[in-house]
Amino acid sequence: MTITALDLKDTRCLEAVEWAPSAGMNLIVGANGAGKTSLLEGISLAATGKTLRSGSVKAAITHGRERLAARIDFGEALEAGKLRYERSTSEKVWLLDGVAVKSAAEVYERLPVMMFSPESHYAMLQDANARRAVVYWLMFHVEPFFLDTWRRYQRLLRQRNAALRIRDANYRAFDPGLIQLSAVLAGMWQRAAQALKGPFAQVVERQGLGGKAETALRPGWQGESLAAALEANREADERVGYTLAGPHRADVVFKLNGRPIQEVASHGQQKVLMSAWRLAVVMVVVAAGKRPVLLLDDLAAELDADRRASFFETLTDLGLQVFVTAIDEASFPSPATLFHVEQGRLRGP
Repeated sequence: MTITALDLKDTRCLEAVEWAPSAGMNLIVGANGAGKTSLLEGISLAATGKTLRSGSVKAAITHGRERLAARIDFGEALEAGKLRYERSTSEKVWLLDGVAVKSAAEVYERLPVMMFSPESHYAMLQDANARRAVVYWLMFHVEPFFLDTWRRYQRLLRQRNAALRIRDANYRAFDPGLIQLSAVLAGMWQRAAQALKGPFAQVVERQGLGGKAETALRPGWQGESLAAALEANREADERVGYTLAGPHRADVVFKLNGRPIQEVASHGQQKVLMSAWRLAVVMVVVAAGKRPVLLLDDLAAELDADRRASFFETLTDLGLQVFVTAIDEASFPSPATLFHVEQGRLRGP
């Protein structure tokens, strides 16, 4: 899938931008504060309903203006679509082909987007929720029953936790359903982990990390079964008022030469591994027949020149539409359509 047109109004420092990007590599260069990241944020707002920075979406409205708007045209022929996202201080409008979006999943299915940024890589190193979110993104696009299974699991989990909070002894009535759905989700996690091994090893080898990198899956509970873990955690669950074991606690551990990367990898090596794993996730989704759009913000801050070159070589092989920001074009190693941002204005080739 490719974005054929982007129209932004009053988004951060961008007062008005009309853009027809290339279907391949798009390099956006400009000084700090010129509006490079704001362009990517406009894509994110229309395609995910989310801002790229901390704080609410309302903070993305240009200072002194009342409403931002981000519009995207994507795809061709029967796959063509239009997204419109508008936000004021009191109202949000999000439309897909002129119809109000009821669930973000319907947009994600039509236009998959993956973000690479220093912030996202740092979050993955520090926060299990960020690591889980990337695996959920993969499973959403490759497992046909993931979303329905996950929603049913979350519903039972909320009910169990609500009963725990009010000390309702009947909370254990939800255990059989949780155990059944957990087995299905655990299978999806295992398939995702297996599918990622080859692409991850391939990208790491290309990056020349100088060690054996691998990942290990933590299923979200200790022991052989969730049933045993729920029983073992019964008193702890009742004490804290929520469920401590289950696939909602699943995680991915990154290792270098058999040891956790936080213990042995340099900061630079950790960034390389996070970039490689995220790219491996994209490769698995592409192998499943999807064509995600990639947003890469300030990758030069994450990778040195040689590793940027190998990273973009892999991207070029995938043939996806990519949006990359950089301070100058000299830091970008691959052929691309060049765009300049200066004082909130975009000019193309």
